[in-house]
Amino acid sequence: MRTVFHLSTDDTDRQSELLGNIQNLLDDEETGVENIAVVLNAEAVTMIQKESEASEFITEFPEKVSFYACSNSLENAGLDESGTLERATKISSGVGKLTKLQDSGYSYIRI
Repeated sequence: MRTVFHLSTDDTDRQSELLGNIQNLLDDEETGVENIAVVLNAEAVTMIQKESEASEFITEFPEKVSFYACSNSLENAGLDESGTLERATKISSGVGKLTKLQDSGYSYIRI
């Protein structure tokens, strides 16, 4: 099973919900999760900044959890790659990545 989570807000409650849902999915032995992708766009890209409250949790997830940040959103927020976590991959388009992942069999969950 492969799942993609999508977040587009910097609301801390939604970010906590996202992190909790990722952990719940990882902990659920019945799902057999292979990969989890997290696509962040709009204001949510602040979540993968090194100084964010979520950064500690993000870095503790296993390698099967991948984080993707929309380059357009990073630019609009005035953020550059030097301030982002190493495990976050910059992508050209958040919606493009979501489309590709769903086309390759990922289940979509919007937070």
